[in-house]
Amino acid sequence: MEINNLKRFDIFNIIVCLIFSIIIFFLFNNISFFNNLLGEINLSDGMGFTDNGIVSKPVSCNEYFFCRAPTIPHLYYYLLNTFNIDFVIFLQIFILVSTTFLIRIKLINLNLSPWIASFLFIIIAINPKILKYSFGTQEESFYVPALLFAISSLIEFILKKNTKNLINLNLSFALIVLIREAGIAFYFLLVLINIYYLIKIDNRSYKKKISLSIIAFLILISPQAINKSVTNQLNSDEINNHYFSMHALTSLISKQENYKNDNNSDLSKLINNRIIKLNKIREIENLDKNKKLNFECIIFPAMNNLSYLHPEILNFYKNNHQLNLNKQLFVLYTKNFFKNPNIFLIKFNQCFFANFLLVELLTKEEMNDMEKILRNPVFDYDDKRIIKRFHKISKNYYNVIEPLRTINITILVITLFSIMISIKSLIQNKKDKFAILSILFFCMYYLVINLHVNLISVQVRWFFTYYPLLIFSNLKIIELVNLFFIKKKYSIFYLKK
Repeated sequence: MEINNLKRFDIFNIIVCLIFSIIIFFLFNNISFFNNLLGEINLSDGMGFTDNGIVSKPVSCNEYFFCRAPTIPHLYYYLLNTFNIDFVIFLQIFILVSTTFLIRIKLINLNLSPWIASFLFIIIAINPKILKYSFGTQEESFYVPALLFAISSLIEFILKKNTKNLINLNLSFALIVLIREAGIAFYFLLVLINIYYLIKIDNRSYKKKISLSIIAFLILISPQAINKSVTNQLNSDEINNHYFSMHALTSLISKQENYKNDNNSDLSKLINNRIIKLNKIREIENLDKNKKLNFECIIFPAMNNLSYLHPEILNFYKNNHQLNLNKQLFVLYTKNFFKNPNIFLIKFNQCFFANFLLVELLTKEEMNDMEKILRNPVFDYDDKRIIKRFHKISKNYYNVIEPLRTINITILVITLFSIMISIKSLIQNKKDKFAILSILFFCMYYLVINLHVNLISVQVRWFFTYYPLLIFSNLKIIELVNLFFIKKKYSIFYLKK
């Protein structure tokens, strides 16, 4: 059913978001109970601060041969040189609240009850694990609102499939990639949406279709072009950026148990040696499900990631940083994936499940077992240094880990049930917008967890960063709950008559 009188994000909504942001800023800044819910706030060095609190110009490329997207660090540099930190934090809260409120409006336009839409708004906007990013200075402070804006754009496009909404959809996802290049994982689905629109929906001439294709293509590649241009301007020397290769190497080593040398290169030797070491760790006795997942999805990737500075990995990059490792790792990863797809898919799906178990966090009993396991001589000093870096986080969550795991597994079961209902509903009615959106959001969640999170390592911060996608994967069930309350309301009304 088409809705003609769509609600818009107007001045009244801006005022509501402003008031809501002021309340959040006051409560979480001044009342210890609320402040403690946020946990540790990240006022990151390199995002505008030095250790003594002075605003400093960030460096987009570090001495370890990789560059991050320069957009947010330099945005912070200019913001913090213009405004004080409290204003910047308030601005971030306002952006988070506004993008979440925008989703509320789109859901109401989908014929969802304002009460249910408002409930969804509240559980995102005042969720401490999401809100904490707005109180810090890090990529997520803008990445999460950009993700929420993309969610609202997708809902708008499904509501009304036209050229304007398609361009807005492409722009919103391009913004995500501009902030963090790992957001390119969403492009797999976005390209399919563009192709579907051009073939099935756009009835205009081929000339106009080609023009739209070019515009979409330019929008989607613009973040990489902008980030590369800014990076080159900020660095006088030509940088061979190994950001892709460092994560591909991490995943290639940690997702395999058998590896055959195709040649005698330094890369093949490194991969083979690291896999042999991981296999020795896998042979350790008394590793239950959670501890195994902790190693497979967190510790193993970290031990082989350049950013954690294990000497063996660091020395490899020091000796080979002039090579085109991005190309080499892409070819090698693709080749090994198609050679043993079952092993890769099993590992990826194990780690997808591990996200819901929050295996980065260990219970007190699991931590005691881990301390005994680390006495094994297979672990060297740097292995222990990296592992203990993760173990420190668990100590603050001993009392809540088990309940959180139970809640998350329940959410996963409900989500999978929602997807099954959505598929069945879509077979019966191809125009079911709630079913379409549920499936699309779950596909986005599954893609980004596997192609971003599981390529690096499973971390609680990523689980909550992408939590909104998981929530909206349940839109079909939410719609059914909405219809239940509507029917109940009308039955009560007719009984009174």
